[in-house]
Amino acid sequence: MKSFWKDNPYFKISLYAIFVAVVTILFYRISSNTDNIAPSIIAFFRRSIRVILPILYGLLIAYLFNPIMIFFERYFLKWFKPSTTKQKKAIRSIAIMTVYVCILGTIVLMIRYLIPQISKNIMDLVNVMPKYLENLKEQIAAFEKHVNSNISMFPYTLDTAQLFDMIDPEKLFNKDLINNIIASVMNSTLSITSSLYNLVMGLVIAFYMLTQKEDFSLGIKRLMFSLLKKERAEKIIAIFAEGNEIFIQFFVGKFIDSSIIGVICFIGLSILDNPYALLLSFIVGVLNMIPYFGPFLGAIPAVVITLFTGFMPAVFVAIFIFLLQQFDGLVLGPKILGDSIGLSPFWIISGIIVGGALWGPLGMFFASPIVAVILNNITRWVDRTLTERNIPHTLFEPAITSNDTETKYTKQTKPKLKKGQKNNK
Repeated sequence: MKSFWKDNPYFKISLYAIFVAVVTILFYRISSNTDNIAPSIIAFFRRSIRVILPILYGLLIAYLFNPIMIFFERYFLKWFKPSTTKQKKAIRSIAIMTVYVCILGTIVLMIRYLIPQISKNIMDLVNVMPKYLENLKEQIAAFEKHVNSNISMFPYTLDTAQLFDMIDPEKLFNKDLINNIIASVMNSTLSITSSLYNLVMGLVIAFYMLTQKEDFSLGIKRLMFSLLKKERAEKIIAIFAEGNEIFIQFFVGKFIDSSIIGVICFIGLSILDNPYALLLSFIVGVLNMIPYFGPFLGAIPAVVITLFTGFMPAVFVAIFIFLLQQFDGLVLGPKILGDSIGLSPFWIISGIIVGGALWGPLGMFFASPIVAVILNNITRWVDRTLTERNIPHTLFEPAITSNDTETKYTKQTKPKLKKGQKNNK
């Protein structure tokens, strides 16, 4: 067979040409009928995802619950000291049930105490918003009068009629808007109800996945080693293991950090007698999960909402949140997170911008660990390539190194010549 291919090179070329022509024709037919084909393909994928959605829920829940389960399982093993495999499996099941009880208990407490208070803050804000807007209009009108009458050197007069029209309470809170909000709430309620089944099934699937996670992991490894070469399979497994470690460290650390910041923010706003302390601290804590941009995104609604109650309260809130951000960035964050992802601010900010543009808030949230995994693998590939080409890594050391006290400039010096050795240059 090999001799046939060698003796008939033109036959081989003709087969390649036919294959390219067929692929080109198929691509042309598909691209010229995208109006008919694309919706069918999209609908097929949507139906497929809808069918396997409980399994996807189970995978996600199992992945998120696994670190907490390991925490409880480690302590249960120390306390009970099981001696048989059956007893160890029972300890695993008890640890999983403990996680479920803790998570569901937290959700029940939030529904019982936290959510009603946040809803009350939102309703109070909506009810007093017309009054705040009227007060804002009066302040803007007074400022306009002051500028137009007392500052004669100002080349233009302020005209706030268009601004008043924008913040007119009757236009902001009309019946059509309220009806649309009610309709959207009803649709959201129906969507939540339809997703409840998937969530319950996901919890059941996650339970069995956690109880047998070693078997699933071993099965995936066997499949990869059977389909791929040993070196390639080991590399892929190492990449996923590193990515899992980075994701867990980042999300667990960031969750603890943001929870502490939310509690401190609530205490501080309560001391400042802010009427929306719980709502604003909840916003600040949730948005703090996004690196770099999160604290600023959380500060904006807090200051704007407080501004409706008065200028000075908004100033105090802005100062307090600024100090809280400095405490988080300089003290709390480094203590909890450390160098969990090992990225410079440039890469973190770039990843957040790209992730936010592509996938919105979730993209901003997942950007940092994803970029960390990608850059780590690129760095290893570059190092391996340089080593294979016998290029010394010292050639790429930075020209400037600094320590805690001073900055040192490294210079490339000429090698010293031995006695009797001449310089060729």
